[in-house]
Amino acid sequence: MSTKSVAIPLERKWHWPLQDFFGDRAVRNGIKTGLAGLSALLATQLLRLPHDSWAILTVLVMTTSQFVGSMALKAVMRITGTIGGAIIGVWLVGDYTSTPVIFLPLLFIVMAISSYKFGQVGARQVPYAYFLVGLTTLTVVTNGVPVPDQAWYIGLTRTEEILVGAMCALLVMTILWPRYAREEFLDASRAALGTISDFVSLETAAYVERQKGPEKIGEIRAEFAHRLAVLKDLLNNGTRESVFFSTRVSNYNAFLVSLISLFHGALYLAGKRLVDLPIVERLQDELGKVGAAIAEEGAILKAFTRPGQKLPSSSLNEAFEDLERKVLQIRTEGFLRAQPLETTVAFAGHFAALRSLRDEFNNIRANLEGLPRKGQPPPEPKPQWDLLPRIDWFWVKVAIKGSLAATISVVLLLWINPPGPAALTLMAWVMTLFGRPYIRSGGTGDLRAFQNGFKGSLALIGCAIVLLFTTPFLSNYLVMNLVLFAILFAFGFWLAKVGAITFWIQMALLTISTFVGLDPQHPVPSLTIIETFLGMIAGLAIATVIGRLLWPTLPQTLLRDDLLALFKDTNALLQREPGQERIQTRLVILSVEALQAVRQIRSQRLSDEERAKVIALVHLLQAVPNRIHHLLSARHLLPEVTEEFLGPPFQQIEAEFSQLLDAFQEAFRKQEFQRDFPALDGALARIDHTVEQIRDRRILDEQSLEAPLQMLDLVGRYHGIADGLQECAALIRGLRMNEYSGDYAL
Repeated sequence: MSTKSVAIPLERKWHWPLQDFFGDRAVRNGIKTGLAGLSALLATQLLRLPHDSWAILTVLVMTTSQFVGSMALKAVMRITGTIGGAIIGVWLVGDYTSTPVIFLPLLFIVMAISSYKFGQVGARQVPYAYFLVGLTTLTVVTNGVPVPDQAWYIGLTRTEEILVGAMCALLVMTILWPRYAREEFLDASRAALGTISDFVSLETAAYVERQKGPEKIGEIRAEFAHRLAVLKDLLNNGTRESVFFSTRVSNYNAFLVSLISLFHGALYLAGKRLVDLPIVERLQDELGKVGAAIAEEGAILKAFTRPGQKLPSSSLNEAFEDLERKVLQIRTEGFLRAQPLETTVAFAGHFAALRSLRDEFNNIRANLEGLPRKGQPPPEPKPQWDLLPRIDWFWVKVAIKGSLAATISVVLLLWINPPGPAALTLMAWVMTLFGRPYIRSGGTGDLRAFQNGFKGSLALIGCAIVLLFTTPFLSNYLVMNLVLFAILFAFGFWLAKVGAITFWIQMALLTISTFVGLDPQHPVPSLTIIETFLGMIAGLAIATVIGRLLWPTLPQTLLRDDLLALFKDTNALLQREPGQERIQTRLVILSVEALQAVRQIRSQRLSDEERAKVIALVHLLQAVPNRIHHLLSARHLLPEVTEEFLGPPFQQIEAEFSQLLDAFQEAFRKQEFQRDFPALDGALARIDHTVEQIRDRRILDEQSLEAPLQMLDLVGRYHGIADGLQECAALIRGLRMNEYSGDYAL
């Protein structure tokens, strides 16, 4: 009876009809954006501030940051940026408006610094402070140039309006359905671990049952690449938006490296199958236990755990110890010596792949438990690298473009007094800074910028026509607020669905701000509407021309740069340069960016076959550094008695690996792909011959089981790296990248 009485409430659990609707993340974001905007509008009216559009614009800009961090620090950063921008703007307008030779260069410098520091990832928690410095400076300058004596009043009111918008956005985003980057990163990590776990379980099950391995490896790679892209974006956004996240960014970097190493460890195991070798029959039971333990470990890692809850243990290490004991027994019986050298090397490689997979699972477990959780004391931070800020040349170029657009728009204000001046300057700067969809978030960059600019102009004309007919109906206060809430809800919903700041998101953001700035609660003259949208179109034209013609951000350019950096950093990893963890993390991020870029190239000259080749090349450039890392971490384990034999050939092949990577870089720099690359066959043959000599002389007979296995493992890993680089060479020779990597499609 008691059991039955407990089960009934669980089966009849009440389900609110709108629970699924309000549980949707996009719906929640739309509601938060709408409420934040309405609260900012109400606050500006209660405080009798003259321009509520700046409060709404601030809300829209801040709601693009969707994660909760430290509210106090965010508020301080926004306030500091706003006050700093107001002071700079008043200073420029009050002292130098009459001397353009000084005024314009100073404005250019201020806007360039603000733009660069906003985009620089290393700025961590302060990027929007710099953005508000630029935004407030440009606002005060735009409105103060015609009336320099009103500069202080404009600076004060703009500061108040922006602060109102910032506080309303922070309060709503923090209190209502808060999103935590820490928890979302963990959820996305479990999804990626689920992909790996499912693949490993299928592979080990097929291996034990002597069957063919899992099919559709390409689909598995594509799914994992998508998971990595999500994690990379969360890492970038979380670092910017959350204090708790950014203070442990080294933990997240280590986890990403561990995750991709685990995936490629699984792929490496799949390439070391021993289905047809007689030794498999001797190890059938032990391999079955290891496979079951791997599946158990994967299920534990991808399962949900509450903050503060420790991951349960698995039988992985115990199962592997049983396998090692059985291998030792087989070796003692002389079974391995009776096998051909190729068989012994293959078995050692497979055994090492299994061991690496076990180590990777243990490593990912430790890193997973070392990630920060909401409501829990922060874990110990891993050692930081990149303690000193580095110059981000990509954002240096963007900063120059943004400041140039802002300066040109102000020059137009000084000399020709164009229509819609406030909308013109803001549109020119923001669309140059943001207007290209971020390739790193799945956009196409400045590709087809003129087409997008033309479409954007048509959209603005359409908005102006709609407003000309609808503004009489918006004079009712209730109707105006309902319409504004609907527009803001649609914007927030759309932003959450897209998940990135795209060209059209920016267009919507600025158009909504302009709509509020027209103050349609009161009759708006038709000429005012027309002039305002003409100013927006002019600003969009300036941004389009500068953004597309000056250092355009194109997916094909980013792909080429990322591939060059991948070759360079892989070589740096091989050469054991300082900062190995930093290099590994860069390799992970660069490979994800390269995959995103190749999928965004739009050209009839890029065939599906060519795209598949480039994607395959990037996948290899993910796997090869992982193999190099494992090789370097185990290189010191080579038995001392074999060092004099294998040391020189190992050094020789590493030098040839480096030469081959340099040749890859040269091929991509010169866009010459149909060329001969250095061969590795001679060095590999020398290694194999040396191993045969060691075996024939029975040099390792008196050593423990570890000695020959470690030696053969290293030999197998050198072969694995060589195979990967030779596959890269074959793919590069077949590329036609020079046909579609140029600047095209204006």
